[in-house]
Amino acid sequence: MKISKVEDWIPPIVIALKFNVDGSARGSLGLAGIGGVHRDHKRNVLCIFSANVGFQDAITIEILAIARACKLYVSRPELIGRDIAVVRDSKVAVSWVNSGGIGSIKHVQTIYDFRKHLNSLGKVCVMFSLRASNSVADMLVKNGLGGSRDLLKWNAF
Repeated sequence: MKISKVEDWIPPIVIALKFNVDGSARGSLGLAGIGGVHRDHKRNVLCIFSANVGFQDAITIEILAIARACKLYVSRPELIGRDIAVVRDSKVAVSWVNSGGIGSIKHVQTIYDFRKHLNSLGKVCVMFSLRASNSVADMLVKNGLGGSRDLLKWNAF
């Protein structure tokens, strides 16, 4: 019997925001989707997204999910200057984003693009969390896998 550690979603500190993202594919190289949920310290949902990203491998999906969250963050002027944590359940993707390296040659441009955003903002951290705390993002990924249209919804702040 396998026992898994369960981790609930933990809200950020009062002045910060949290963007949980996820990605999944059907097979090792298959139809892929990404999704995410952006919440504040009161657990209010500020934004949700899901998207079908075509046929991708697992690590590409992980990188695309983080990149989409960063792009959405910088698209909203009212968020600039707020601390934000982008949370992902892929240790590899998180380490590539946080290291000075470039990861796989296939992902150089994507990693460079969102590192540029992260560096210009200065208050964004990308961190790892167990899959259990990413359950809403995981649900949105399933929508992205099956959906023919992208979903993006912002709520009032």
